[in-house]
Amino acid sequence: MAASRWAAVGNCDLTPLERIRPAVHVGDLRVHTSGLAGDSPRTTPLEIDVRTMSVRTANGGATPATTESDRARILVDEDRVVVRTTALNEDAIYLAFNRSQGKLAYFTDLFLAPLILPALGLPVEVRPEGPQPRSDETALLHVSRIPFGAVQEGRRLRDGWTLRTTVADDPLRHLRRPGRTDALQAGEDQVSALQEQIRSVTRDRPLDRFATLLSGGIDSGTVTVLAASEGLALTPYSAGTPWGDEFDDAAELGDHLGLSVRRVELSEERILAAVPQAIRGLGVTEPEVVEVALTATALYDGTEIPRDEVLLTGYGSDLINAGIYRPFSTPEELIDQTIAAIHQTRFTNELSSRLPLAYGREVHHPFWAWPVIQVALDTAPDCKVRDGREKFHLRQAMSRRVSHDIAWRRKIAVHHGGGLQRGVVKRLEADAPGVDRAAIYLACFRALVNLAQEGSIDDWDPLQVYERGIADARR
Repeated sequence: MAASRWAAVGNCDLTPLERIRPAVHVGDLRVHTSGLAGDSPRTTPLEIDVRTMSVRTANGGATPATTESDRARILVDEDRVVVRTTALNEDAIYLAFNRSQGKLAYFTDLFLAPLILPALGLPVEVRPEGPQPRSDETALLHVSRIPFGAVQEGRRLRDGWTLRTTVADDPLRHLRRPGRTDALQAGEDQVSALQEQIRSVTRDRPLDRFATLLSGGIDSGTVTVLAASEGLALTPYSAGTPWGDEFDDAAELGDHLGLSVRRVELSEERILAAVPQAIRGLGVTEPEVVEVALTATALYDGTEIPRDEVLLTGYGSDLINAGIYRPFSTPEELIDQTIAAIHQTRFTNELSSRLPLAYGREVHHPFWAWPVIQVALDTAPDCKVRDGREKFHLRQAMSRRVSHDIAWRRKIAVHHGGGLQRGVVKRLEADAPGVDRAAIYLACFRALVNLAQEGSIDDWDPLQVYERGIADARR
C-alpha cells in the first residue's frame, strides 16, 4: 500500500488535516507534513524540497527556477511563505485561496484538498468535464497549480494576506532554432549528456544497487547500456501483460550486455488496480497520461523490484526526440510538435517524483534532465526523423554500441508495449459498455475524493475504487 509523502502550509487552522497530521506553527502559518526526510520542521525558516519530499533549514530566499539544478520548493518563515516551481513544473504545488476571507493553503498532494478546502470556507467540487487542457486548472474547483517557472510569495501585511507572483521567461521559447545538423554527432552528443546524467545520479554510491525498466526499445535500451558501462550493480526488469510482452527483445539486449533480464508478469488484476493508484499519484485523469503510468505504477506497488534498488527509466525520450509524431510538411512543424509535447507535461505530473515516492521508490528519468533536453531541442528535425524512422540520430549513435537489430528495432510506445493500452481499453469497454474511458477515470477520481473527505487518503482497496468508478460511470 502506498504511503504518500506530502506537505501543506496554511495561514489558518486546517482542522480536518489536523486529525491526520498535527501542525507545526511557524508564526501565523501552520505546517503539516507526512513522510518527509530531513531536519525537524520546527527549525525555521524551513525549506521543503518537493522533488525529494525532504525538509531542511533554509539558507536564502527563492528565485525563479530556470536551470536543470532547480527543484520545486516551499520556503516557510514567520510571516510569509514562498513557493517556487521549475521551468518544466514536474512536481506540482497547489494553491487554494479564499480571497474574501483571506485564507490560503499551499500543498503538494491534490487529494489533501478535500480536507483543506472546508477549512478555508470553500466547497469540495469536482469539475464535471475535467480541467481545461494545458492550463493550471485541476480536476477540483477552487484549486490551481502554481504556474511553471514561477515564484509566488504569500505575505502577511497589516490588512491581511497578499500574493505576489513572478514568472520567469520560458526557456523553451529560445530552443526553436536547432544548430546540430549532423545526425550521428547529435546522437553522440545526446548519449554523452545522458551518460553524465547517469553518473550524476550514481556518483559516490558504490554500495547501491540499480535497476532499469527494459523493453528492448531504444530508449530504455540506451539507459541500460549506459548504466551498465558505469560498472553498476545493475538488474534490468521487463514487464509483460496478459495481452503481450517484449521479453525476447529485452533478453536480446541483456545477452549483449551479459546481464540477466528479470521478467515480471503483470496480471490483469494488478493493471486494473493500478488505474486508481496512478490517478491518485498523478492527480490527473487524462487517459493517455494515466495509461502511460500503469506499468510503472503496478511495478512500484509490487515486490519484484526491491525497494532499495534505484530505478532508471527511458521515460521522456519520446517527447524530446520525436518518438511519436504526426505527419509534418516542414521542419518547423516537427519543432512545434516537440515543444508542445514537452509543454504538455507541465500540467500532467507524469514526470513527477510523487508517485514513486509514495511506494518508497527512488526513480530517475535521465532523458528528462535539462542538459539532455537542451541537446535534443538543439537537434535538427531531419536528424530526428529520416526515411520514416523516428529517433534516427539516437539510433545511429547507439549502432556503435549495440547490434543493428537492437538499435533499429521498430518503435513501440510505452503504454502500447505488451499490448497494455489495447487490453485496458478492451476491459473498460467490457466493464462499462459505451462509456468513454475518460469518464471512467474521472469517476475513479471522484471516488478517491470522497475517500479523502472521509480521511482515507491512502487507506483504501484499489480494486474496490476501480469498481466504484465503473459503477458511477455507468449511471
